[in-house]
Formats: sequence, C-alpha cells, structure tokens
Amino acid sequence: MSEVVDQAPIAKQWRRVVVKVGTSSIVDAAGEIKYPVINRLAQTLTQLEQTGYGVILVTSGAIGVALKQMHQTKRPTEIPAQQALAAIGQSYLMAIYNQSFAFYQQHVGQVLLTYDVFHNKQMLRHTIDAIAAMLQQRVIPIINENDVIAVDELDHQHSFGDNDRLAAMVTHETNADALIVLSDIDALYTANPHVDPTAQPIPLVTAVTDSLRAGARGSSTLGTGGMATKLVAADYLLQHGRQMVLINGENPATILEVLAGEPVGTLFKGE
Repeated sequence: MSEVVDQAPIAKQWRRVVVKVGTSSIVDAAGEIKYPVINRLAQTLTQLEQTGYGVILVTSGAIGVALKQMHQTKRPTEIPAQQALAAIGQSYLMAIYNQSFAFYQQHVGQVLLTYDVFHNKQMLRHTIDAIAAMLQQRVIPIINENDVIAVDELDHQHSFGDNDRLAAMVTHETNADALIVLSDIDALYTANPHVDPTAQPIPLVTAVTDSLRAGARGSSTLGTGGMATKLVAADYLLQHGRQMVLINGENPATILEVLAGEPVGTLFKGE
C-alpha cells in the first residue's frame, strides 16, 4: 500500500488544474485565519499561471472567517444565522484573496455558484463561458458556493456535498485535467492516522470502493466536509475520466511538487 507511484508521466501532462482549499486549510481550530498559508497559496497559484497553466481556485471558508470577524466561536445551527455569516465572510474572504494575489500582481475574479447552475444548460454555458474568458485574460477565477441562497448545503440535505463535489463538478465542466485538493491530512490512509499508529498512506487509488468509504470518518471543526466528501468528489471524477490528488494544505507550495510529478499525497486515477 505504501509503494511509490510514479506520477511524473501523468501530472506533467496537465495544463489546466482546479485547486480546492477547505476551511481547515485557511482557518485553524481556534478560528484564527491562516494568513501565511493564504499568502503561499496566492504565490503558488500565481507562479502556475505565469508558467502557462490555467488555474481555477475553489475555496471554502466564508463562514469560518466570519466567525472570527463577528467574535463567535461556534458555527450556529440556525439557517438564517449561517446565511448571514456566509454573506459577511464571503466579502472578507475575497478581500483577503484580493490583497494576497495583488501582492504578486495577479488578477482574480469571484464566481458564486448554486447547485441549480449545473442542472440548467443555459446557466451552465454562461458560467463556463465566463470562466473561460477570465482564463483567457490570465485571471484566476475564485469559486465558492453561494451559501446565502444555497441553504440546502447549510442544512446538509442536498447540495454539492461541501465544496469538494463543487470542485469536482467544476473540474469536469471546465475540462480541467485534474483537481488538487488541499486538506488537513497528508493523504488518504488505510486508517485514521491520528488514532491508529499503523495507518499507512495510500499513494494510488484507481476506484473508490465500499471499504474506502467505510473507512472515511471525521470532519473539521469549522467546515462541513471530511474525507467522505473527498471520496465522493474523487469517485465523480474517476467516473468522468479525470484525476484528483489529495495533499496537505499546510504548505500550498506542495502543489508544485505534484505538477513536477513527485510522489506526494494520494493520486486518484482510473485504470
């Protein structure tokens, strides 16, 4: 299970990538915003754009950063309260991204989506055209779900399944080569490495099996996702002939190692 996988022939062929960053990667358990991590993410994605990659960023974290701004320590359970925090946090989150990317003279554009967009051909076409236009102008689109109106996600009943599934759908619909997911864990493991010292990283997954799903447990304190939603995203991409890599988001520069073909994280690639 711990054998080294040669990703070089795979990753070096990628020219358009979607990078997904979760709440736990940019907001710590105490609710503090990880400004250095966001800065390294901006630096890394700018470097990719400047070297010819098409880069799309899917981000979570609006509610996470709003909790800090509103001096709250716990995510509320009431839907209107979550909607309000999403509205407050989204503007602040984009301000952070704008400032970080501006330091590297990189333009970004905000795209807020709902689940309905992917089920309306005309809306989806307009969305894809807008993203394509931004990429053509060397602008990095920053995508998030519109949590102010997409209340299904907030109530955990019906939605993308956190932003992992959103990122997977964006990867497919924009014809990106792969999705790179930044998480709070180094890779997919045979067991929970926080409680099982014998857990081993899995370098390659060719199919999302029932045993993998059964082993996916846990979620971050401030976010809504976990390993289970990442497996859902990976399964979606594998079914559509695309690839995904799961890496630790603490140092976003690891993205460069992935694209250089170095064996980091877990590569999800069909047979």
